[in-house]
Formats: sequence, C-alpha cells, structure tokens
Amino acid sequence: MKCPKCQSENPADSSFCSKCGSPLISSGERGDSYTKTLEMPSGDLARGTVFAGRFEVIEELGKGGMGVVYRVFDKKVEEEVALKLLNPEVSSDKTTIERFRSELKLARKISHKNVCRMYDLNEEGDTQYITMEYVPGEDLKNSILRIGHLSVGKAVSVAKQVCEGLEEAHRLGVVHRDIKPQNIMIDKEGNTRIMDFGIARSLKKKGITGTGLIIGTPEYMSPEQVEMREVDQRSDVYSLGVILYEMATGRVPFEGETPLSVAMKHKSEDPLDPRKVNAQIPEGLSRVILKCLEKKSEERYQNAGELLSELTRIEKDLPTTQRIIPKRKPITEKEITVKLNLKKLFVPAAAVVLLVVLIVILMSLLPRGRVVPFPEDKPSLAVMYFENNTGDEAFNHWRKALSDLLVADLSQSKYVRVLSGEKLFSILEELDLLEAESYSSRVLKEISARGGVRYVLVGKLARAGDTLRINALLQEASTGETIGSEMVEGVGEGSLFSMVDDLTRKIKESFQLSAAEIAGDIDMEVENITTSSPEAYRYYREGMEYYSKGDFIKSIPLMEMAVALDHEFAMAYRNMAIAYEAIGYRSDALKGYQKAFELSDKVSDRESYYIQGSYYLQSESTYDKAIEAYIELLKVYPDDSIGNNNLGTIYAEREEWDKAIPFFEVNIQNRDERVFSYENIAFCYAAKGQYGKAREALELYIRNISDNVIVRFDMAENYLHHGKYDQAQIEVEKGSVLDPGHYRNFLLKGGIHYYRGDFIKAEQEYQKLLETDEPRAHAEGITRLYALYLLQGKLEKAKEQAQLGMDLGDMFGEAEWSSRFHSYMAYLNLESKDFDSALKECEEAWNTASEGGILHRQRETLFLKGLIYTEMNRWDETQATASELKKLIDEGMNRKAERMHYHLMGRMELEKKNYSRAVELFNQGLTLLPSQMDPQSMQALFIDPLAFAHFQSGDLDKALEEYGRIISLTTGRLLVGDVYAKSFYMLGQIYGQKGMTKQASENYQKFLELWEGADSSLVEVSDAQKRLTSLNNQ
Repeated sequence: MKCPKCQSENPADSSFCSKCGSPLISSGERGDSYTKTLEMPSGDLARGTVFAGRFEVIEELGKGGMGVVYRVFDKKVEEEVALKLLNPEVSSDKTTIERFRSELKLARKISHKNVCRMYDLNEEGDTQYITMEYVPGEDLKNSILRIGHLSVGKAVSVAKQVCEGLEEAHRLGVVHRDIKPQNIMIDKEGNTRIMDFGIARSLKKKGITGTGLIIGTPEYMSPEQVEMREVDQRSDVYSLGVILYEMATGRVPFEGETPLSVAMKHKSEDPLDPRKVNAQIPEGLSRVILKCLEKKSEERYQNAGELLSELTRIEKDLPTTQRIIPKRKPITEKEITVKLNLKKLFVPAAAVVLLVVLIVILMSLLPRGRVVPFPEDKPSLAVMYFENNTGDEAFNHWRKALSDLLVADLSQSKYVRVLSGEKLFSILEELDLLEAESYSSRVLKEISARGGVRYVLVGKLARAGDTLRINALLQEASTGETIGSEMVEGVGEGSLFSMVDDLTRKIKESFQLSAAEIAGDIDMEVENITTSSPEAYRYYREGMEYYSKGDFIKSIPLMEMAVALDHEFAMAYRNMAIAYEAIGYRSDALKGYQKAFELSDKVSDRESYYIQGSYYLQSESTYDKAIEAYIELLKVYPDDSIGNNNLGTIYAEREEWDKAIPFFEVNIQNRDERVFSYENIAFCYAAKGQYGKAREALELYIRNISDNVIVRFDMAENYLHHGKYDQAQIEVEKGSVLDPGHYRNFLLKGGIHYYRGDFIKAEQEYQKLLETDEPRAHAEGITRLYALYLLQGKLEKAKEQAQLGMDLGDMFGEAEWSSRFHSYMAYLNLESKDFDSALKECEEAWNTASEGGILHRQRETLFLKGLIYTEMNRWDETQATASELKKLIDEGMNRKAERMHYHLMGRMELEKKNYSRAVELFNQGLTLLPSQMDPQSMQALFIDPLAFAHFQSGDLDKALEEYGRIISLTTGRLLVGDVYAKSFYMLGQIYGQKGMTKQASENYQKFLELWEGADSSLVEVSDAQKRLTSLNNQ
C-alpha cells in the first residue's frame, strides 16, 4: 500500500506508514485524515429549509467529523437552537446511537452558565440529529487564528470560565474527553461556553493505532488518552492546560508531521516553557500551565476547582487594566438588583447553624438566573398567580392566595412536584412581574427554566352574581401544549377552598394518575391544612408578602390578626414562630412553635412533619423525636430540602460531622439554591479541620448561585479560624459592599482587629454593634466587649458587660442570653478569687437554663461549677459535680460533651500529682473537641491544664509545645483571653527555667503588653514585672 504523503510502499495490512507515520487509507475507506472523515448527510440544507417539520434553517455553522451543524429556528418552542445532523455512518450504528442517548442523559443534567446545554437526540427518516443550545459568537480556535496569542488577562478569563463549567460537569460525574478550542465559544461580551458534552465518549474506539474513531483530538489529548487508558477529570485539566498554552503563546505545545507523532509527544516529551515563546507571560501563569501538562495525572491539579483557585490568584495579581470581566447579559429588559439582608443568629452550641426552619426566608432574597433541570421521575408544576376577572379589586388578594392554596394542596402529593410559593415569588420578583396580571409564553418558559419545572398552570377567577368560577389551563411550558383545561364553580368566597380541592383532583387526572393512585394519595382538604376563614387567610397572605421579602417585623402583626380570626390556623402559627426566631425573639418563637405543634394534626402530613421537627428541635432533650419526624418526612419525600437540611443540622448539633454531611450533600446535589446547606456543610468541614473543603463549599455557592453577604462573611470567618487575617479582611470588604449595615460586618472587622492586637479599633467596631436595632447584635456586641476586656485583664470592665448582658436577657425574656451572661459573670468572679459570688452566679445560670430546657447551658454551668470547686480545693464537691455532669451528658444527645467530664477528672488527678493520669485524661478530652470553628469550643481552656501538668511534672519541652498551641489559636481562645494572655506569662517562666533569657524576656514583655491596663488585683502582673527586671539585670 502506497503512502499518500511520502509515496513509500507499505504492507497491505498496515495502518500507518512505516517511514513517515502517516495514516494509510485502504481503497474501501473514505476520508484523508487521522480521525477519519465521516460521510456527511446527503445534500446540504439551504436557508429557509424546514427540517423535521419544525426546524427552519437560518445558516450553516460548520462541518465536522460527525456531521453538519446548523443554526435553526425551532418553530415549536419559538427560539433559536443549534441542530447537528449526524452523518449516515454514525446514524446507522445502533450501538453508537444508544451510547449517545445514555451520555446525553448525563450531559443534560449539566446546567451552568459556562456550559452549552444539550437538549435531545431524535431522528427524521434515516437521519439522527442532536439539538442543543445555540451560542452566538466565535469559537476560541478562530479567535487565536485571527489575532494570535491572547492577552494574559483574556487567557486567564477564558480559562477560569472553562474551569467553572468543568467543575460543575465533573461534580455530576461527566468528563468531557475532547476539550479543545473548537469546542469553546466566546460571545462579544467575553462570556465563555463549553460545547459538545456527552459526544466524545459516545464514539467507538479501537486504539491509537487502529482504524476506528478516537476520543480526543491529538493536539489536546492527555497521555492517558493516547495510551487508551481510563480517564477522569484530570484528563480534562490536561487538555485545558494545552489550551492555556495555546492562548498564551499562539501555538500548541506539541506539533508534528502527523497526528500520531503529535499524540506520542504528549506521552514522551516535555513541553517548552511557555515564557520562552512569549516573554510577557507571568512566571506564575507559566508554572500553572506546566503543572496542568504533567505526564502523570496525580502530579497535575486534581480537579478544575484547584486550577480555578490558582487562576483567580493570578488574576488578582494582574494590573487592573489587564483584567477581563465578562459582561453577563441581563435576563430581563431591565437590570435587577436584589439586596440581601438576612441576619444570622449566634447562640452557643446552636451556633452550628441557623435554626434551619428559617430555610424559607432566603428564598425571596437570592438572585437567580440559572437554568435548573426539571426532575424526570414525576410531573413538576408551577402554579402561576391567577388573573382577577371579577371586575372587583376586592378579589385581587385571591390572585396569589389561590396559587398558594393550590401549592399547599398539591404539595401533599407523592406523585407531583410543585414549585414553592417562595421560589415563584423570587423568580417573578427578578423578572419584575410580581404584579403582572397575565404571562406570555416566553415568560412561562423562563419561569419553567428557572424553577426547574416542566408544566405551568395559569388560571382566571371570574364572578357572576354570587357564583365564582375558576378556569385553569395546564400547559407544558416549553411547547405551550395544553395538557388539561379545567373549570370549577362555587358560591361565595368561602367556597374557594373546596374549589381548590376539586381543581387539585382534576390536575392529578390531567397528569394521568390512575384512579387508584389518586385515591391512595395524601390529600387532606385544603381548608383543613390552612383555614376555612377567607378573612384570616387574607391577613395571612398579606403577612407572607412581607415575610417573603424578609421584612419579618411587618409580617408578625398580620399573622397575629390571622390567628386571632382562626385560633386553629397552624401554618400561621408556624410561620409567625419562624419570623420571631429570625428577629431574635426566641421566647415568642417558642410559643408559636408550641401552638403550631398542638395543631399539627390540622395540616398536611408534610407540614405536620415540619412542625414536629421544628418543635422538637428547640431542645436537645427532644432531638431524638425531631430525628424521627424528619426520617418519616424523608421516607415519603426523600428529596425534601428542609428535611435533609434539618436532619443534617441535628447531627451537626451532636457534633457527628460525618453523619451530618451526607444530608447537606443531597440538597447541594439536587441544586437547592438556598444557602443553608452550603453553610452547614462548610461548618462541618471546618469542625473536622478541613478548612479548604469548607471554603470550596462556600465558593461553589458564590460561583454557581449568588454572591451572597452571608457566604462572604462565612468565608471571612473561615480564614479567621486559621489566622489568615488579610484574606478575612478581603472577604469582609466584599460582604460589606453587598450589605454595609449588616451587623456581622462590625463583628468580623472587630474580630480581625482583636486577633491582630489592635484593641482600640476592635473596641470601636464592637461598640457599633450596640448602636444597631437588633437585640442579637447587642448580645454579640456585649459578648465581644466582655472577651476584649477579659483578654486585657480588665475584669471589672468585663463584669460591666456581663451585667448588661444579663439585663438584656431579662428584658427580652431570653433564657439563653441570661444563662450565658450569668456564666460569664461567674467566670470573672472565679478569676477575681471571689468564689462565693462565682458559685452564686453559677446557680443563677443553672436555674435559667433549667427553666428554659437548655441542656447545653446546663452542662456548661456544671462544668464551670466544677472548675470553681477545684480552685477552692473542695475536691469532694468537685467529684460530686463531675458525677452530676457525667449523668447529664449521658442523658443528652451530644456524647462529645464528655470532654468536660474528662477535664474535671484530670484536674483532680493533677491535684494528686498523678501527672501521667492527668495528662491522659486531658488528652482524651481534647480528642473530643472540634477544630477551631466556633468561639464556644474554647480550645485554650482545655489545653491550658494539659500544659500546666507537663510544667508541674518537669517536662518543660512538652509544656512549651502546649502553651505554644494556645498562643497560636484564634477563635479557640476568643472567650478565654485571660488563658491566652497568661500563656505568655507561663512561657516566660519555662524559658527562664531552661536558661533561655531572651525568649523568657520576650514572653514576659508580651504578657505585660497585653495586661498593661489590667486590674491591680491580678498578682501575675507584678510577678511578671519582677521576673522581667531580674532577667534584664543579669
């Protein structure tokens, strides 16, 4: 066989030329390239041609190995799409087509701003075709050919966007396998999309030297692709590295005479440093590119997220003029800005997460815009606001009320998914259509895409005399096809509730549920799960308007009116409790939860589980019942976001991090756009010391859903946990831009100054918390000022803050706050050696916590009482208190709390000079502590006696190590700043005993700087001064 390139003769069965390596084509083969040109569909489609009865051709976009791609107008859905006609060889291969179908099912799940959506695979006659999103613009390959290498800023911008798209695809288990510039589209605003997900894997392959099709393009193939080994996401990272190289230099890293020679270089040759091709490339970017191109996949970036982080860092270092910021196209005709102002409640132990019954609050506050894939397992429906055709404005409130009632009624069903009223509200608010009286087909398609539902129901309310009529149309949103047209009638407003019940049953029939399914479905009458009073429902509806906007103070009086008119309106009590919880009035919230719980048999099963879970979640003593409620909920509704989040929260409260994480992952995998599961999983990872993973969860939310003030502040806290103050400051600044008045802005700025030792600025920021209108901000401000003065040895000033906190708790009837601040006062009296007063405050803290059923505060109070007895050398009382504490721990749900018992037992062994046993007990307690992620964990308090035990036993090196741990803490020493300060005093003594004068002097000096204004009664100050003077005189 003669080589078509060098004309050399080769054996008849050769696939490649033995001299030049070019592919040899037998007479039976068509095509002239290594990747084997496939037969095109016969006859090009001219402009104006209508294919398959619905696709009107606008223009041909290009030809490739698989077929021809056209830009077409889909007459059925009235929008432009891309149409790829597969060539006959592919269309006739049943195995390949089935593989296509399977892969497209996966690819369709990818919904991301940087990924071109794949729609469907169909056939017309003998021709198979794929429809996909039409993306206007120019592919990256043509851009490079047209202008040469891209600017560094442009290259980094494109690569970052590709990383974001790949990260989402990889999260869903989809590897592209053919990332190349031809598959990357860039529009005129700089927005980048990845094309052709799900196609490469579908092609059959026979190996690098065989005559089949090859997954990948030689210039961009990873070494493992060349060797035909299994590939994972790191293969896509390699291909993106090649593209980065090409964007930055204008050429690919490996070139050759033949595709085979190029492919083999990926296996065997090192790429030339891109800076030798283009000296303008920053050294950092060059290193990133070369790391992507490592031959061994384990030596590359392990995922797109890691690469994205590096590119983001490089972009920040670029001059402002070189940075490229893609311009996102507005989704509606006008720019929409949503200000986020959700407040987070901080209470000890409960600070693990927001009380997650608040989950609905953020729905109305988050910007949206992503296309959400609708579920395939059951019909999914959005119930639009109704049109008021009665001619009477007094019926206007029924526009939204009828929608809400239908949502409540249909949400009971096991067979139908319904878009929540909160989600519909947020979408319509974004589109500026909250007051729209009707909806175009374009708007309905947009709502369907954003809400992830296939069907929409639009309806009208009309009146003739006393007779009311509802006409409803059930449509498939994407096509406008009518699935069902229903009409129900009744007399008077009171009949609307039964009309909704009738309409619900007819909707189920339209979805072709069988008579047996409808009969066996969960379907309480809507007036029994809401109210039979139209007037009560009207107040409730108006209250929910404010509630959905996050204006809880205005919503509460309206909810109060609703329950005044109907004393059995359970949903109103529940949502009123959530509103009270949101503004920090926990005692009022508890009353609402109690009343809702008493009425929980008068709501739907789903709402009943919510109410039971919320009610039992208020006390650790009933966590087991809350778990039962949520497990029962998830048995019927396994994807319920509130159920998964709340169940995960309970396990997090119990510090069972690995049990909690999977429940939050369910919501994240189900594309829940609410922030709580991301916050909660980040909290769990931080508790495990996996701060990087925690940040990844928060960054995922920012990238894929919304740049959110709450998440920015969570990111700042994450950095604070391990002393990265500059990064924390950056995140705080980003958050303050989103909401300058948010109280966490002052809390975090004060914290950064606190940890840096700038106490004057810290105090100024903390004082701002006391100037807000929010009770919880006052409580946090008082707590932080208490901590600041304690760190400086200003115990009397700290006592003033503790007293303010107790007064605040009494004023608002908040047992949690009262107990907390009584404990703080007890601790201060302990430090002042006023033991009787300390025990008295402990008793007050215990009584308040007991009356409120707050188990974690009861445990902490007993622990503090035990510490007081140890300082008083009353060891019998210490033993009795430790035993009482152990019993309380065993009765509770948090077994990790046993660290407090180990601590007290260790203190008793230390007193006996049984140092080895004391060290063993202290270490056992420390193993039960989470990593730094919450000031309440107080690592410093638990490490301190361990360090002292080593000091007393004469093991100075171990003592140095443990005191060194304390002074390296951040949030773990916040509430016990005195322990932190005195650690420098102890280090001075240890270095002095070791004869290390310089280090001893430095630590005494640091201690004296911290306690420069300390109370004169604290003997450590005068002793440190004497010791320092003695050292200086040596």
